[in-house]
Amino acid sequence: MAISSWQERLARCPSLRPWLLRVARRAAAGEPLPATLTLGEVPAEKDVRRELEELFPGCREENGRLKARLADVDRDPEPWQPLVDLLGVRPAPAVPTEAPAERLSRCLLRIRVLHPEETPLCRAMRRSEVLQRLFRTADDAPRLLEALVEALLFLRTTPPGVTLSELGARCLGDSKALRGGLLLQVFEHLLRLQSGNLDDDSVALFAACGIIENPYTTHVVVFAPFAYRAADGAWLDWPLALWRRGEAAILSWRTVRLIEAVRLEEPCGRLVTSENAAPFHRLVEMRRPALYTEGYPNAAVKTLLCHFAQMGVSALHWGDTDLDGYRIAEQVARAIPTALYDPEAASPALAARRVCLTHEQHRRLSSFIDAHPEFPHRERLRRTLADGWLEQEQSIDVFV
Repeated sequence: MAISSWQERLARCPSLRPWLLRVARRAAAGEPLPATLTLGEVPAEKDVRRELEELFPGCREENGRLKARLADVDRDPEPWQPLVDLLGVRPAPAVPTEAPAERLSRCLLRIRVLHPEETPLCRAMRRSEVLQRLFRTADDAPRLLEALVEALLFLRTTPPGVTLSELGARCLGDSKALRGGLLLQVFEHLLRLQSGNLDDDSVALFAACGIIENPYTTHVVVFAPFAYRAADGAWLDWPLALWRRGEAAILSWRTVRLIEAVRLEEPCGRLVTSENAAPFHRLVEMRRPALYTEGYPNAAVKTLLCHFAQMGVSALHWGDTDLDGYRIAEQVARAIPTALYDPEAASPALAARRVCLTHEQHRRLSSFIDAHPEFPHRERLRRTLADGWLEQEQSIDVFV
């Protein structure tokens, strides 16, 4: 439509101007107009409504707003330029785009102001390629990073047994936010930066931080003569009944978290904590009080071990002699006084069965030793670095 035609239309109906301004501003941006264009409030004047219906056939009222459906040809901004010129509309000035690295720096500065004690973590985050990628791809990256840091801080002050769904709902307003995708990758990366163990997989990370997948599928398997007091005060002795039958008990996290106390019904001695399943099965066959950590101890394992510790029980940990094995032992010892079982002391011939480290295992172990001078089993790790490691199953026939 020529500029003279727009002049005639506005001369005929001056009140039409506010609605045409909305169209002109869209066209002035130089981008295609939307397929459904909101013109504004439904006009009270009948002549304005008539003019708009003539310009935009099929426009309709929706929730008090007047909307027009545009054909593809009408979405082209070029034919609307005479209206743009007539109304004197100018494109909005371009806003300078901040570089991703600058956005990240600004966000980290804010986090340091809010949480001064997190300065070392902020330094590590500044060098992170994972966070650089987040700030390159997500418009709301600052909000997301601040929310993920809040999730880290929440984990430090809350008892173990938090699910990713709970964290997502609490810190990001969406229970599905941390169930997969880039946000979960970034969160796992932050957990690694926080722990200083950049090679950890998600299982080790979540176990160390008390994150569980599901309150009912997260469990602990234990073979010991005990009863426990539930939240309602009742003493339940079904683990004792299974002990007497030579069977292990499986307690879900839902059950463990409601335990108020544990009571030994028969002499227990030291509780053997087993990293792997086959050795644990052998312990049950031998009728040795034992608990299966199933790799890194989860929230259910740690909580039940704490209850045993309160009864004066100590643990003897039996596991692999690689990096993960000793880190598992260290986490067990946080919950209960723990000694390490040395299979080669029981049978020196086992030294011949040591497994050589792969190049990647050697790199990972060496990096861990350098980064953790305070680790309690550091000298054992040095021996593994030099001589290789022994699988727990290799000593299954000599355990005493």
